[in-house]
Amino acid sequence: MSYLSIDQLTNDAVFAGRSRAATVQQAETFKDDQRPGYVAVANACLAGRGDIYLAFTRMAAAGPGIGDKADNGDGTVDQAKVTDADLLSLTQAMWPVVAGLYFNADGTPKGATP
Repeated sequence: MSYLSIDQLTNDAVFAGRSRAATVQQAETFKDDQRPGYVAVANACLAGRGDIYLAFTRMAAAGPGIGDKADNGDGTVDQAKVTDADLLSLTQAMWPVVAGLYFNADGTPKGATP
């Protein structure tokens, strides 16, 4: 694993766009979930909250084996080596993590008074 490749993916505009697209696509499903925190993440994504998108992008870049997969072995990365299926799987797996970072179980933002 290379921290450089993870950082490069995190800062790659095309990778970030693909991650954002996967997040929005999954938000269309999670907006109807029975878990308020998941719904809150979905609504935040659909509303275009950049901090939520960036969290998904950072975690996708650091996902298991993703940095190695994208690494060209010469100090550069090719984000195209990360498949759409990889991004879908990562996004689905990260949904509860992002929900827990930004929202309480009842869907209220962390730090907000209910």
